[in-house]
Amino acid sequence: MKLSDSEFMKTAKSHQAAGDHAKLADHYTAHAIEHENDAKMSEELAAHVSGHHASEAGLDGELRHYAAHSREAAEALRNLANIHQKLAKEHAVHAHQ
Repeated sequence: MKLSDSEFMKTAKSHQAAGDHAKLADHYTAHAIEHENDAKMSEELAAHVSGHHASEAGLDGELRHYAAHSREAAEALRNLANIHQKLAKEHAVHAHQ
């Protein structure tokens, strides 16, 4: 589940417990899914455009360019989610000691 912008910033600046890291991991995962979906749609549109409107001033190329950036962003977001998942586990272990 994505957090609101204000809740995200508050949690990201003050994360102190396993639950905070878990919230951030969930936020980043949800955001990654959005970028992955954008990439899929852009690639689908690029294929459509190149098949039907080949002369449209590089539209298909820019759609593929956007898709590549969306995939790159999704990968970075998944990496951030994984880091926060690990931190949540570490905090949980330390809380029980």
